[in-house]
Amino acid sequence: MQAKYLLPVLGFMLCSFALKSGKTAFTIFKYNGKTSSYEKLLKAASEADIVLFGELHNDPICHWLEAELLKDLFAIKKEKLVLGAEMFEADNQNALDSFLKNLYTDKEFAAAARLWPNYKTDYKPMVLFAKENKVPFIATNIPRRYAS
Repeated sequence: MQAKYLLPVLGFMLCSFALKSGKTAFTIFKYNGKTSSYEKLLKAASEADIVLFGELHNDPICHWLEAELLKDLFAIKKEKLVLGAEMFEADNQNALDSFLKNLYTDKEFAAAARLWPNYKTDYKPMVLFAKENKVPFIATNIPRRYAS
């Protein structure tokens, strides 16, 4: 597939926490530093062939936003959606596939794959969404033994 549009969501920088109730827990910035809205982000992402979501690995707000974007993009793209995530190393693809196909339990999956410490709270919701909706999920990170 030739990419018609590439939306690096990192270009829409996501940051900021809110401490007062009634305030949004994030702010979306466009590449030029101007603020934007989730609706505009979703529209741009839905028109792109590839969406790259830059994140801080220990930012639960960012992970929540990724999960929300996933759900909303699935509502638009349906079976055309494919996920890829660096939280899974390529040599864990068989374990991930087995879990997605209900061949592994949570416990078996955790034993077979090298899951990040915040997997259960930050990444598992996206994996379960992919499992429930039969969205292909690709382990995109280089195996640790080669990265070391």
